[in-house]
Amino acid sequence: MAKVSRHIGVHRSTIWRWCQRPEAANRVKLLRTRSSRPHSHPKQLTEAVVRRVLELRWELKRCAEVIWRVLQREGVYISLASVGRILARHKQVSSLYGRKGKVYHRRTPRPRVEAPGSFLEMDTIHFKDWKTKQAYYVYTLIDLKSRWAYAAYSPRISPERTNEFVLSALKAAPFKVQLVQTDNGQEFGNACEAYLNTHGIEQRRIRLGRKNDNAHIERFNRTLQDECLGRWPNEDTIQARLTAYLDFYNTKRYHLGIQCRRPMDVAKVLS
Repeated sequence: MAKVSRHIGVHRSTIWRWCQRPEAANRVKLLRTRSSRPHSHPKQLTEAVVRRVLELRWELKRCAEVIWRVLQREGVYISLASVGRILARHKQVSSLYGRKGKVYHRRTPRPRVEAPGSFLEMDTIHFKDWKTKQAYYVYTLIDLKSRWAYAAYSPRISPERTNEFVLSALKAAPFKVQLVQTDNGQEFGNACEAYLNTHGIEQRRIRLGRKNDNAHIERFNRTLQDECLGRWPNEDTIQARLTAYLDFYNTKRYHLGIQCRRPMDVAKVLS
């Protein structure tokens, strides 16, 4: 074996390993060169980074871009694609719901959203006590520019209750409200419009049967139910839960629609 190693120019231990390979038992066949590909990549992500990505996914329940932004604020700089690959590798993303082809509809003119307060959407969420079958409601409001939101519990809906909600929202808003868009519900009727006008606010109603015109507030309603209220919130604690969640939503939660910033940050900068 030593003579062979000197003749070929490799170490004798290498010759010995070649002889131990299964194909070496057949003296007729040649030994094929094995791949020299390394078992690991020098730039692969550490286990700590992968674990942190998964922790943020379980904690925030948000998409790859939000997790990527949070990692950057923590001083962990990896690519957005790397975050997506980690989530996909650990089966934390679903491809069941793909984008559907859009159907063209003729649009009516819609005001431009130029600054916080220039365009807000208002709606109500309907709940029912599963024991008493009694209905109760949550008024919701969102600003399209900053995504600043406001919500309040109400045992019933009426133009008077709407006016009370509008007054409390105007006091809480960090900007001047100019226009509010609503659906055609009875709680947003002429009495509501007259009250808004007394505060110098214009009311705009969506087209009949077109809830997509109020898409931002509809999405906020769903987020509010998913992350705060659930399906059957307790009437005794619902307002306290709303107050705590709105503070988180407006000051700490990152939003994709405003480039992963927080609503209060945008409202302060642009107001």
